[in-house]
Amino acid sequence: MVSDPVSVVIPYSPKYTPESMLDEAKRTVADQTVPTELVVVDDVDTGPADARNAGLDRASTRYVAFLDADDLWEPDKLDRQLDRMAETGAGLCVQGSPMSLDDFVYDVFVGDLSEVTSAILVDTDRVSVRFETGLDRGEDLLYVLEAATEAGVCCCPDLFSRRHHDQSMMATGMAVDEYRDHAKRFGYLVSQRVPAAQPYLSIYYTQLYTDLGRACHTAGDYDRAVAFLSRAVRISPHPVSLAALLRSVIYRAVPFVP
Repeated sequence: MVSDPVSVVIPYSPKYTPESMLDEAKRTVADQTVPTELVVVDDVDTGPADARNAGLDRASTRYVAFLDADDLWEPDKLDRQLDRMAETGAGLCVQGSPMSLDDFVYDVFVGDLSEVTSAILVDTDRVSVRFETGLDRGEDLLYVLEAATEAGVCCCPDLFSRRHHDQSMMATGMAVDEYRDHAKRFGYLVSQRVPAAQPYLSIYYTQLYTDLGRACHTAGDYDRAVAFLSRAVRISPHPVSLAALLRSVIYRAVPFVP
């Protein structure tokens, strides 16, 4: 445990989160077993990355944590993370089971470790990276991948609970073309900045074009579904991608299939 408080950055916009949920999130900060400095960034209209970077600029302590306004922390969240960071010497701590750096990169980039923001605790004396302002989604994943590569990563279980609601940014959805453009930029940035992710690029793009193809199929755009899924299969003929491609080819050939 450190003597100085931990700065806690909460980006907030009433457009996406009711004020009552923000108040509940702030209470879980006040209930921590270590002293905290609360930094609420009120304007996220320019994007979540800008808001979190503004919070980093305003933080006055070595250790900085991030909390989304619609999430809740466990009371000993920061205490356990600080202990774990002291034990391992890592400059970043997030939620999860103990794992190697390679496993962490895999799980964040192409695996199931996708909700990380409200678990992040970072040692700013050791981590110099910033959130990428050119990304509206995935900026938190890119940040932890870069931070882990720079300063090492450790994990603690059961740090926070996520609350979904109709106004949240994740609930608003994203058009296929916009999602494709953001996902391709994310993949490019990871490939340039995180060498440990290089072996998993083909998996990432196979997943991306399979997801795009499925979305187009669901929307009834079978031509685009076939185009995206064919691209996925050319990268890697995964059985899931092949099955989705076959289905879309059939639906395109026989439009009235129920």
